[in-house]
Amino acid sequence: MEQHQATEYVAECFWPGVREADLRALDARAATSAAELSGEGEDVRYLGSLLMREDEVVLCRFEGSGAAVRRAAERAAIPFERILEAAASPWSGE
Repeated sequence: MEQHQATEYVAECFWPGVREADLRALDARAATSAAELSGEGEDVRYLGSLLMREDEVVLCRFEGSGAAVRRAAERAAIPFERILEAAASPWSGE
């Protein structure tokens, strides 16, 4: 059986006026959305968010396929402009 390795993605949001309370609500929605999709057979996990306060940018981190991540982000009403494949350290295989 072929193994599929999950990929990390970020949903990039330009969010003027974002507050920490907004992020707590977003994190809860995203975690619920990913859990629901996982329960429906999708391979997706929500990994949390990063806020760049000065730039008013939020990065919502996911693991899964690009299509599943997009469905999770849309279901969670994340105000993203784009979804980008990402990588995090430590780098594997180095």
